[in-house]
Amino acid sequence: MFDIDLYLKESKAEVEKELFKCLPLAESCPEILAEAMTHAVKSGGKRLRPILCLTAATAAGGKRSDAIIPACAVELLHTYTLVHDDLPCMDNDLLRRGKPTVHAKYGEAIGVLSGDALLTLSFEILAKSPVKNSSTMAKLVTELCTASGAAGVIGGQVEDICFASNPTPEVVHYVFEHKTADLFRAAMRIGAIVAGASSESLDQLSTYAGHLGFAFQIIDDILDAEQAEADEKPELSCLDIMSIDDARIWATDHTRRATEALTEMPGDTQALRALANLLLTRII
Repeated sequence: MFDIDLYLKESKAEVEKELFKCLPLAESCPEILAEAMTHAVKSGGKRLRPILCLTAATAAGGKRSDAIIPACAVELLHTYTLVHDDLPCMDNDLLRRGKPTVHAKYGEAIGVLSGDALLTLSFEILAKSPVKNSSTMAKLVTELCTASGAAGVIGGQVEDICFASNPTPEVVHYVFEHKTADLFRAAMRIGAIVAGASSESLDQLSTYAGHLGFAFQIIDDILDAEQAEADEKPELSCLDIMSIDDARIWATDHTRRATEALTEMPGDTQALRALANLLLTRII
């Protein structure tokens, strides 16, 4: 029986050991900026996206050690999106994982600038990936840029803001696809590319990641609804267009389709299968 909890614990420790080395020292930039960036990165989290990057490398038949640097780049970029999502002009959240958000602790201007710095740092770290040629590096940069730009995470956030109070099924699908699934997909494609994956394996992992991203966000919406206060401002949710029961069916279908995409991969896919099932049934 595969122990997914132990796998995630050990993988998180592996990621954080390298991730924390990427953070700037106070003597290299304004002290408050280094402190704010460190606060954002060390505020906790599952480190799911970098773990997906490492696990994709293994599933593609490569070495996870080759994917650790790009995995850290993915997590730095993800952290930037959280810092900016929390800003007063976005979701205006004062707490994240039980700790003050960056703008709540350091002010809005530092919140904006530390997010900018984390975004920039993510590509600086990605450029240090152990790849053999420039064409591979170009592929890695393209993956992360595409996932995080106007047609990716930022586009998803724009639609989230514009239609939060009155979403349609089309808007929910767009936001889930671009605000969540795109970065899952990029994380896994980057790990697979570093591992030298075939085009067939890359396609399979992309399909898995896309469905996993949808299932993850659907369950997030259900958990958020169960924990929300009555007077909280509305945020875009799939529960605006369907019942909780229908949402669980939708998440289950995406989970099934994710695991079905993993047939005949050259490497071990136990962790990916177990992770999909765990995310579907999680309670936090």
